[in-house]
Amino acid sequence: MLEMENDYSVGELFMIEEIDAESNKLILANYVFNKRKEVSVSDERIAFYANQFDKAVENNLFLFVEYDESRGVIVG
Repeated sequence: MLEMENDYSVGELFMIEEIDAESNKLILANYVFNKRKEVSVSDERIAFYANQFDKAVENNLFLFVEYDESRGVIVG
């Protein structure tokens, strides 16, 4: 599903399943394709994702990010 669009990568949607703030890692899951990824992020980004994740849980929502598997980075 990875495509090039206007000179930037477009990845697949992965749900944030878990946040490990101690090691700055996000655990991402794509249940449709039975994939699970562990992604390292900066201190600033882990704080952002943790805050958004807490808000999503409070509202019974799922939080998704766009993940480029070939580069191993979150793109959106």
